[in-house]
Amino acid sequence: MNSPFSYFAEKKHEVLVGLFYLFVFFIPLSSYISVRILVVTLIFSLFIKSKEKINLLQAWDIIFYLLVLIAGLVYSADISSGLKVLETNFSFLAIPIVLAKVFEVGDKFRGKVIRAFSYGLISASVICLIYAIYRYVIQEDGKFFFFDYFTEPIYSHPTYFAYYLIFAISTELYFLYYRQGGSSTLKRYTTILFFFFILILTGGQTAFISLLFVFSFFILKFFTEEVNLEKKIVTGLIVLMLSCMFLISIVEKGSRAAALNDSWERAILWESAILANSNPFFGVGTGDYKIALNDYYTTHNLEQFASESYNAHNQLIQLLFSNGVFGVLAFSIMIGRPLYLAVRDKNILAILCVFPFLIYGITEVFLGRYQGIVFFALLHQIFISEMNSETHRSVAQLIQKT
Repeated sequence: MNSPFSYFAEKKHEVLVGLFYLFVFFIPLSSYISVRILVVTLIFSLFIKSKEKINLLQAWDIIFYLLVLIAGLVYSADISSGLKVLETNFSFLAIPIVLAKVFEVGDKFRGKVIRAFSYGLISASVICLIYAIYRYVIQEDGKFFFFDYFTEPIYSHPTYFAYYLIFAISTELYFLYYRQGGSSTLKRYTTILFFFFILILTGGQTAFISLLFVFSFFILKFFTEEVNLEKKIVTGLIVLMLSCMFLISIVEKGSRAAALNDSWERAILWESAILANSNPFFGVGTGDYKIALNDYYTTHNLEQFASESYNAHNQLIQLLFSNGVFGVLAFSIMIGRPLYLAVRDKNILAILCVFPFLIYGITEVFLGRYQGIVFFALLHQIFISEMNSETHRSVAQLIQKT
């Protein structure tokens, strides 16, 4: 009879995969829990022998980005803040290592990761909705159904929660339109409508623009491809949701209209970060960007921005400010690489999931928060690994034929 220890030794890989799915499940549900599960998963993965050698070259662009951040510490006066930046970027290092141990070539793994994320997102949405209803019953104030108030029980920023919802809607639409995945059609339609309803409560203008890109893609496909009944129904649903978005933008005025406008005073923040940059080539340093930008705010009658310690609210401008042209170059390579491979391999799902980050980066520094970093790092490495594996298989098949 096998002891529990011997059984555990035989099932180490299954345990690692289970931990990884648990980590993915908690990404939209709790940053506090998910980062701790990621740490445990990383440590556990180091004691497991993989069938193949760990190829960190698949993450060479991420490594280059991290090296730029580390180099920025050399000319930073505030080393403590710089180290906190590196700590926030921990998932950029952890996820490639863990994925190298758990990755299984094929759509099943990708589908399971997306499913685990969606289950976590559904759980988070239900918790927020129940909490909002409870607060409304107690205080009779509808504000608890929107934005920061809505995502308060899970300590999540509504903007990043909206990004998660857009991703989930995009993948469900893709699986429906191209008849992929094992879930029932009714379940997928219900999930899309539920996520869209939650997005209306939490999403701002940038989120709506990102979703507009996704919707436009499917509508364009509808008019350029041979269609069937399923594709007609999916396109009809998209048109319905699109109409709802425009109706909300037109009908609702006042506070919500202002809240939907993600461009609030962004131009001032962009200009401040550009003018406060004393060294555009190298930037002010990984650890000094807050001090330098707050000093500029204070000396230019922008005390409110200084008190809130606002960043540039633009990913490229922020990296130019903190790490100079090398930061911009590293980010451009990191987001351009999966998009290039996706276009090359005609990987529609990868394009739908990665391209919106370009839109997010216009009004947010999504690589400044754990919620954004872990989300981007996960999608980046899953699609990179998948497309590289497909390329290796194609080359192997070509060699066999010749």
